Amino acid sequence: MASGMELRQSFWRKNIALLLFLPAFLLTVGILAPFGYSVVMSFTNFNLTTGTSNFIGISNYIKLVRDPEFWNSLKVTILFTIGAVLFEVGVGFIAAYLLNIGLLGQKLWRTLFLLPVMLPPTVAAIMWKLMMAPIQGVFNYLLQLVGLPGSEWLGSSSTALLSVILIDAYVFIPFAGMIFLAGVQNLPKEPYEAAAVDGVSNWFTFRKLTIPLLKPVIIIVLLFRIMDCLKHFDIIYAATKGGPASATMTLSVQAYYHSFRWTAMGYSFAHLVVLWAIVYALSYFLVGQWKKAVSEVHGY
Repeated sequence: MASGMELRQSFWRKNIALLLFLPAFLLTVGILAPFGYSVVMSFTNFNLTTGTSNFIGISNYIKLVRDPEFWNSLKVTILFTIGAVLFEVGVGFIAAYLLNIGLLGQKLWRTLFLLPVMLPPTVAAIMWKLMMAPIQGVFNYLLQLVGLPGSEWLGSSSTALLSVILIDAYVFIPFAGMIFLAGVQNLPKEPYEAAAVDGVSNWFTFRKLTIPLLKPVIIIVLLFRIMDCLKHFDIIYAATKGGPASATMTLSVQAYYHSFRWTAMGYSFAHLVVLWAIVYALSYFLVGQWKKAVSEVHGY
């Protein structure tokens, strides 16, 4: 007859794989359950004020297609993402190179470069909102010192989107720069030594060696920043609340208004499901490009 110790050991041997899998399973359920609930609710007329929650099929999605505010928020989301990502990737790449060439006080520059990313995005947005104030703001004061006219910045529909792009770039350029810096520092030295022996120009080396070798890193930065910019809420809401005149009304901010201001939760969930589909499609494409780039550079 087996002793208690033997029974316990037998139990662990038979179930160890299941027990090790259990945390991952619970985590997956914890992630997918709210997402599934959101998708289901997007097919209802769930309203917090009236308390209704009836299945209405794809009516919310038909309403989206016919809603000019949805198309405006989609356009603003895309423009914001393109502007912010181009700015952050371009400046982040240049900054990474500058921080890697051995400038005097390089450690200090690297520390200062990282400071903005340590700020909560909402705090950074409020700080920039004060600096961009048309009358009391420091930006217009500096422009006037050099004889240039001031701007309405966040207060004008023509400059508000560019202004929130600048705020986002201020916060996230260090993030892009640090990833690029890690990539630059891990580039193999042999191809550059061979290029130096052949006497090729720096520009040729940059185009034919550095860019191809950094392609996986560039795609990773694009992946993170595109996903984040498409979903952005905190910086835009803290800076403009989607205004003026819906000039910065992204899909996330629009969904917030539909849910917590107008209590149309079902319609709000439809916005978010569309946003998720866009993020998923782009992420799937970029991950495929990243795998391809890794295979080209590292051969696996």
